[in-house]
Amino acid sequence: MKIKAVIYDMDGVLIDSEPLWIQSEIEIFAGLGIPLTHEMCAKHMGLRTEEVVELWYENMPWQGKSKEEVTHDILKRVTQLILTKGVPLEGVEDSIKHFKTLGLKVALASSSAKSLINAVLKKLNLTGVFEVANSAEHLEYGKPHPEIFIKTAKDLGVKPGECLVIEDSFNGVLAAKAAKMKVIAIPDKEHRNDKGFVIADHILNSLREIEIINIE
Repeated sequence: MKIKAVIYDMDGVLIDSEPLWIQSEIEIFAGLGIPLTHEMCAKHMGLRTEEVVELWYENMPWQGKSKEEVTHDILKRVTQLILTKGVPLEGVEDSIKHFKTLGLKVALASSSAKSLINAVLKKLNLTGVFEVANSAEHLEYGKPHPEIFIKTAKDLGVKPGECLVIEDSFNGVLAAKAAKMKVIAIPDKEHRNDKGFVIADHILNSLREIEIINIE
C-alpha cells in the first residue's frame, strides 16, 4: 500500500526525554527505599508509566504509597524536568515539513500521559502541528500492543498498512509491526546495536536522515 500518514512516537523521537524519565524514576523510587539503576530503568522504555510501576511493585513491593501515587509522582517530576531541561532531537521540524510537503498526514502516538504530551508539544512549539496526538494512557493496552497505532490510523482516516511509524524503542517497533505498519527505528546510541531492531524497515541515526530513504 502507498504510505498516506506518518505517526511519530514522542519520547526519544521528538524530544530527548528518556534520560529525564530515568532520572525521575530513580529519584521517586529512591524515596521508597528502592535503588534503581539507569540500566534497570532503560529496559522498560516505551511502556506506560503505570505499567512500569506495576512491574517494579511485583519485583520489589513497597509500603507507604499506592501505585497510583507513585505513578503520579513520576509523571509530575518528569514534566518538571522536561519543562526546564527538555530539548528537541535534531531534525524534528525539518522531518515534519518534509512529510507534509509530500502530502502525508502527520500524527503523534505516545505511551505518555496526555498532560505530558501537551507539555512537550508546548515546550517544542509543536502545538497544533499534528493532525492527531494520541496517548495510550487510558487505552486497554499499551505498547508493545498495537492498539495505540491502530487507533491513531483510524482517527486519521487511513488503513494501518498505509502508515509509517517512527520509533526509538524496541517495544514501540514491536507495536508498530504488530499493527502491520512500516517502521523507521531511530535507537539511541546505547541501543543502536541491539539486534532486535532488525525487524524495522529502516534504521536511522537521526531524523536528519529521513529525506534520504524511500518511504514507499
